[in-house]
Amino acid sequence: MWPSHSLGSMQAPLSTLQALAKARSYLDKIVPLSDEEWEAFASEAKVKTLQKKEHFLRQGEICTQCAIIIQGYVRHYYLVDGREVSNDFNFESMATGAYHSYMAILPARFNIVSMEPVTLVCFSRSLLLHLFDQYPKWQKIGRIMIEGMFNRKTLREESFLLDSPEIRYRNLLEKYPQMLQRVPLLHIASYLGITPETLSRIRSKQA
Repeated sequence: MWPSHSLGSMQAPLSTLQALAKARSYLDKIVPLSDEEWEAFASEAKVKTLQKKEHFLRQGEICTQCAIIIQGYVRHYYLVDGREVSNDFNFESMATGAYHSYMAILPARFNIVSMEPVTLVCFSRSLLLHLFDQYPKWQKIGRIMIEGMFNRKTLREESFLLDSPEIRYRNLLEKYPQMLQRVPLLHIASYLGITPETLSRIRSKQA
């Protein structure tokens, strides 16, 4: 689901070269890349920084860039009757973006906002398709990342159907304790599909 990073907003900003080096280290853990395969990506990718609470993507926009998160984390949320409903969190080493909007060139149906100062390595749809076309290793990286997104989505849907809120919270606490150090409880409650008051009661019982 999420990697167990405990990095936070107090880290010093990274230079472009440092951000790209971290991106390569993340990708090499998925599939080791040759210098040629890496340079085909790095020569076109863009390093971007976001301040806390700055949007990477807004609902209704077309997602023209996906990104690898180098520092910080982002929250995905829907606007439902004027209320923010958190749907996902992406942390360091993870990809972020609205993949359907990105590939189908359609308006995104959700928002992506930074929850801490964030550093990203961004890549366009045309760059990704070029990499897929030219390099089998990039096809494998893309497949593994898409599988990861699909697995997170499936596990969350199954948990909503099969598990009680108490079990959903316990699983989150056991697998990803760093989330409670970084994500406000308001957004954790929204992600779990419960009210902040219900989350407070669950936390009191399990303390």
